[in-house]
Amino acid sequence: MPERILIVGGAGFIGSCLAIGLQKLHPEWQIICLDNLRRRGSELNLPRLKSCGIQFVYGDIRTAADLDPVALNADKRISKVVPAT
Repeated sequence: MPERILIVGGAGFIGSCLAIGLQKLHPEWQIICLDNLRRRGSELNLPRLKSCGIQFVYGDIRTAADLDPVALNADKRISKVVPAT
């Protein structure tokens, strides 16, 4: 059974590179990126994610309503912690 991986902050530079790298290494995996697109330039990574077959979910981890358990049902979760600048 293929893995379902959720990457929190997946539209940012680090998250999108991680998502694309994992997708290339494991094409059978389903990669889901959750991001609130607050960081400038994050929206520019959305076409790259889409072209690699990576699902994008707009949402904020701090908002309970954005954490739809059906959409975000994943076997593994990766939360990259990057200090705000």
